[in-house]
Amino acid sequence: MAEQRAIKIKQRKEVNIGIVIFLFVLVYLTINVFVPFGKREISIYEVPLGQLYSKETFKGLIVREEEVYTTDSTGYINYYFKEGDKISKNESVYSIGTDSSVYDRLSTAKEGIKLSSDEISDLKYFINKTYLNASDFKDYESVHDDILNYYRRTMDRKVMVRLNEIISVTGLNSGFNIVDSSSSGIISYFIDGYSNVNTSNFNPSMFSGDYKSEYTYKMDMFDKGSIVYKLITSDEWNIIVEINNEMFAKLSTGSKVTFTIDGEQKLTAPVTFMRCDDKYYAILKLDRYVSNYTTERFVGISFDTEENIGLKIPVTSLAYKDYYRIPVDYFMTVKEKDGSEKKGLVVVRNDGKGEKSYGFLETEIFWKDNVFYYISTDLISSGEYITKPDKTEDTMLYTFTVKLEGAYNINNGYAVFKRIERMDSDKDYVLVKRNSAAGLNAFDHIALNAFNVVEGAVIY
Repeated sequence: MAEQRAIKIKQRKEVNIGIVIFLFVLVYLTINVFVPFGKREISIYEVPLGQLYSKETFKGLIVREEEVYTTDSTGYINYYFKEGDKISKNESVYSIGTDSSVYDRLSTAKEGIKLSSDEISDLKYFINKTYLNASDFKDYESVHDDILNYYRRTMDRKVMVRLNEIISVTGLNSGFNIVDSSSSGIISYFIDGYSNVNTSNFNPSMFSGDYKSEYTYKMDMFDKGSIVYKLITSDEWNIIVEINNEMFAKLSTGSKVTFTIDGEQKLTAPVTFMRCDDKYYAILKLDRYVSNYTTERFVGISFDTEENIGLKIPVTSLAYKDYYRIPVDYFMTVKEKDGSEKKGLVVVRNDGKGEKSYGFLETEIFWKDNVFYYISTDLISSGEYITKPDKTEDTMLYTFTVKLEGAYNINNGYAVFKRIERMDSDKDYVLVKRNSAAGLNAFDHIALNAFNVVEGAVIY
């Protein structure tokens, strides 16, 4: 009987689907839980185009159409308008009398003066009509003043009635007179002797002399002939600005300029120029906001020019990195067999026995100017020596080390140092040149706080 032999058949191992799922979950958790701990939480700042107000401020002289008014009699004056109010022709501007007690009684009596129901109805009608007649934005700007003036005239009439009652009852007339305005305009009580100055009769000495002004809005005795107020009779006004030759060269190419008054209000206006006593003057022509400057004669003007428009980055984004700044004559170009070229340095090696050897180190140029190439200090130790291609001058790399100012670009999710070229700065921002080599561009994403960043670190 033939001997039977047992044959072993290899069984194929079945895949345990539970283990596969477990491993997949483990890998997923590792990537999404542990890897983020290696990332740094960095606030991102998008670089905008912007500008900083120029630190160079020029002196400007405000000239406008002004009429000065004096009193025809002697006495105590009580004004009915405050500085900068718009008044109409024939409105009561002030009253004058030799006995100040009339004003004391009038001040007390004013507290009880109120509008009647008919007067309130008239005021509502005027408000509705005024708004309906306003056709554009500039009209709407004056609506408030028109309504205020209407209300004030209504109250003035009631005050005058009360005043006449006081005079009638007490007999405190004492040469009391109410003076009306002969023109309309913006009232001001700052008097300085410059009311007749205009762009034609302006004198450069006005910028260097001692400026003095007097404020007439006061409860005091005025002599006959004293100046009591002035009216600014036109919305058109000018600022004459003394500028230097450099600013004239920048501004004179255009017919309009953008500027800031006293570091606050930014405006754009037509400009013309004149030269007097070897100095240039810019004449800014405006037709709005004159009421904002009724108490000003001289203001500080800073101009916006194309030169101070750049990339605006926070000072907290500034970073500094060491680079080797190496003269271009230390570099050589090597041609490969395939025709390609490599630029690099000749590195000096010393075997410790006084024998030198030389090697070529290919380098990546971070940035260059007309005199130097800048390379990363990570390429080679600062204690190494390099020489010129003709091997005539060995120099330790340490002597070429400089710090470059920049910021960390994180457009690609990791930190990359980019150099900057400063144009201007203040305590919060630095204005940086646009389109500079190895630099930043508008709308780049940078780290808001550079001290949190390690170059090359994954940000997101």
